[in-house]
Amino acid sequence: MLEINNLNYSYDAKLKVLDNVTFKIEKGKIYCLLGINGAGKTTLFNCITGFLNSNLELDEKLINEKILYIQDEMNLYRNLSGREFIKLIFSLKEKSLDEENFKILVQDLKMEEKIGDTISTYSLGTKQKLVLIIGFLLKYEYIFMDEPFGAIDFISAEYIINILQKYRDDNNGIVISTHLIDIAQEIADEILFINNGKIYQVRNNFIDSKQLKEWIRKRL
Repeated sequence: MLEINNLNYSYDAKLKVLDNVTFKIEKGKIYCLLGINGAGKTTLFNCITGFLNSNLELDEKLINEKILYIQDEMNLYRNLSGREFIKLIFSLKEKSLDEENFKILVQDLKMEEKIGDTISTYSLGTKQKLVLIIGFLLKYEYIFMDEPFGAIDFISAEYIINILQKYRDDNNGIVISTHLIDIAQEIADEILFINNGKIYQVRNNFIDSKQLKEWIRKRL
């Protein structure tokens, strides 16, 4: 379990983006973090993953070895192919690549025709798939994805959702920030809602996305 306790973050003295944020991420669940633009979703992820300095105390080894953070914009080595990039990552980490599992993941994410192409030709969705393959192969226990579905087609979204659900079922924790309530209601085991620096954590017991929208509207 990943516990976030009393997290605070301000960009200046007047703007407190995160206000004593406390919640838990359990393995074996998909969490969707909902919030309007500017509510602090990306700031929260950046604090948890160490991209921003905050008062949060998490073990550095946990952050580096057990948490994968997939941002909405990723700067990867554009001149390498997807396959070359994966081999480079494993070389830098001094780990051996499980070729059999690699092939399975490439097939599951429909990357057979793209894995040998240079990353410069990749769409955002293809880059996300590539980083997910790396994360699964390195056996990260928690995956944070910042707005993964906003700029990809529904077919790519479906492939990503399917493999994330499989990864959850292998007892890993997944947190996805999104403004797409329909997707959140469909895939989340639990829903996090951020507003005015506070986090609300609720089980996904909503009958449909309309009911979830009404619940959120009352808290804005």
